[in-house]
Amino acid sequence: MLENQKNYFSISQFANIYNLNKKTLIYYDEINLFKPAIIKSNGYRYYTIHQIPLFEVILFLKQVGMPLKKIKNYIDKRSKEELYIILKEHKKIIENQILELKSINSIISTKLDILKKYKNIQNNKIFIEYIEEEYLILSPNIENLEENLATKLMWEHMAYTYNNKLHKGYGIGAMINLNQLFKNNFTNYSYYYTKLDKKPKNIDFYLKEKGEYLVGYFNGDWKNFDIFYKEILEYIKKNNIKIKGYSYEETIFDETSEKNFDTYLTKFMIKIT
Repeated sequence: MLENQKNYFSISQFANIYNLNKKTLIYYDEINLFKPAIIKSNGYRYYTIHQIPLFEVILFLKQVGMPLKKIKNYIDKRSKEELYIILKEHKKIIENQILELKSINSIISTKLDILKKYKNIQNNKIFIEYIEEEYLILSPNIENLEENLATKLMWEHMAYTYNNKLHKGYGIGAMINLNQLFKNNFTNYSYYYTKLDKKPKNIDFYLKEKGEYLVGYFNGDWKNFDIFYKEILEYIKKNNIKIKGYSYEETIFDETSEKNFDTYLTKFMIKIT
């Protein structure tokens, strides 16, 4: 029997206090992180009430994200100075995680807004819409480049935006110089672009002007954009509309939300002078 048994807990009792699986305590014992005060000849483990403060140190350090190996190292040589260093280090880690989570939350919010806004859009309709200024990150100029090289630069651009946390949830965009458009060169793009949610700092960006734009939505494969572009050009001619700059093609629904190319949705925008 244990002396003063009320000061001791079986492994099940100790685990229940902290809502743990007793296998966790067995593992902590095996790695010499937190050992029971007594192990009986029958293998039963018992913990003393005096071990609770140390166990709560372990729980605290685990809560702030410290790996068990580092917790064990700290337990073996704990001090105020060592704790200060460790907490400063993990505070920085957590702050970075918070920034990352905020970024992910922003991307999710953008995607949800897009799904809601464009759920019932009228496809292949052309109209005039006022659009606020937008901030774009451009790829290198790809006008007149061979298709494989242009595609390679597109993937490099997309990788750059992901690696530098510039992807904000918008689909990839492309710009065609109007000179190419009027020559019916509907796939001779000038740039690929990624739209940002606000003006960036310390990086080069392209300002897409605010103002009235000729806007249309095309539901289908990009290989059929020429059909819609011809309708846009006919609309411009018929209504004697003056345009300038580039045609902007912005992906709304792509492989993220659709299985088939035929159900992709692309937004076309051309600035009216």
